[in-house]
Amino acid sequence: SDFQDFNTGRVKSGEDPYASPRNTAAGSVRQLDPRVTASTKLDVLVYDVLAVEGETFRSDTEGVEAIRQWGFKLPERIEVAGSVEEILEYHAAFAAQRDQLDYEIDGIVIKLDDLSMRSAVGATSHHPRWALAVKFEPRQEITRIDRIDINVGRTGVLTPVAILRPVVVGGVTVSRASLHNREELKRKDLREGDTVRIQRAGDVIPQVVEVVTHEEQRQPPFEMPEQCPACATPVYEEGPRTKCPNRFACPAQLQGWIEHFGARSALDIEGLGEETAALFVREGLVGSLAELFDLKPEDLVRHEGFAEKSAHALVEAIQSKKTPDLARFLIALGIPEVGVTVARDLALHFGGIEAIRLATVEQLEAVDGIGPKMSETITTFLAEARNSAAIDAILERGVEPVGPEPLPDELPDAGAAVFTGALPVPRAAAEVAWRRVGGRTVSSVSKKTDYVVAGDNAGSKLEKAERLGVTVLDFDAFVEKVRALGGEVDLP
Repeated sequence: SDFQDFNTGRVKSGEDPYASPRNTAAGSVRQLDPRVTASTKLDVLVYDVLAVEGETFRSDTEGVEAIRQWGFKLPERIEVAGSVEEILEYHAAFAAQRDQLDYEIDGIVIKLDDLSMRSAVGATSHHPRWALAVKFEPRQEITRIDRIDINVGRTGVLTPVAILRPVVVGGVTVSRASLHNREELKRKDLREGDTVRIQRAGDVIPQVVEVVTHEEQRQPPFEMPEQCPACATPVYEEGPRTKCPNRFACPAQLQGWIEHFGARSALDIEGLGEETAALFVREGLVGSLAELFDLKPEDLVRHEGFAEKSAHALVEAIQSKKTPDLARFLIALGIPEVGVTVARDLALHFGGIEAIRLATVEQLEAVDGIGPKMSETITTFLAEARNSAAIDAILERGVEPVGPEPLPDELPDAGAAVFTGALPVPRAAAEVAWRRVGGRTVSSVSKKTDYVVAGDNAGSKLEKAERLGVTVLDFDAFVEKVRALGGEVDLP
């Protein structure tokens, strides 16, 4: 393959070979010198049309044909299947020829061909509902557990990690694998010195499958530590997990919190990654999330990896996040159960950080999709003294999360609506559109409900509405209703 030829050339010139085509390609396109990028002989395969002017497509097949006519190279073996049996046959044929391919592949992707059906099915906050990856059986290899270490994560969980004798699995060198928790470790009876079978789950995440052989004088079973290896605080057990309670005072947890705070889905602080977070904690530059906003360029330039320009750039990037979107700020706080969708729904429902902090369990449960367990978890986190103090400290640094635009006052009552099923837009966006024209949103259907807006696979709420004689609107009728009341629904 081109990758093997490229690595052969590197070895002949005295350079180390690259581990995988994926990492090689990613590193090449980030090069500032285009000659270096060109030397890797990268190729581009185009498989989708994200936007186009002057043409419309009714199916993915039409889009693929347009890509072909425009002169782009496409992936091999794009086929249209008419049944589950045809899909399984296609998958089996590809899997059987996997070892003969000139590239690594871990499975196939099934997509709806009809674009109108794709629109009707919609997407979650992080993936389309109209596409599904079907993986092959993971590749396996044999290696040795040299030792077992403990990793302390952002939430304080102590995770045993197998440090492996490096082995190539599916084109990637694997040298460590999570052992998850003490109960999983005991169940598989994994010990230092054991020869084990490993695989990459989904051809991505390394995992130890089983013990193959072990030394005659086997090492004793691994025991979880009684103290956190990062801060020496006594640990405690929570179900199968072992946890450190020292939260923001534990260096390992603080580093994880800093990384999460600046992550792309959170405040998206350019330059605040794993290495920088580790430096901040190791050198004592930051002792809490709030202290990120106290950093000055002169604090950074004394340390390796920072020159005057990069120090100013990072400090400016941090300061630029003092008016974050409320939903992003909620994600940045690392509240359990609060991901992209829940954060957006909370921001739309309450409008401000203080309203969310003061919300009761019952008020949280009024938000669609939040049940008793989730609401209890959120309120417990926000009420905990150390978490509350950490949030106060951030806000005292001048951080002011910006909520969505407030709803107009003194609107006529348009009625109570329940939204159910899969809609073409995020449910929270549909609910906001309804509230903007004077409507109210509720989570359950009753005789007091005026409308049920039903998407695909609406289920029991739709059945109850029909039984009670509640007016049912499909999405198109709902859009017309909103427009008739002087509003608008943001359509994809």
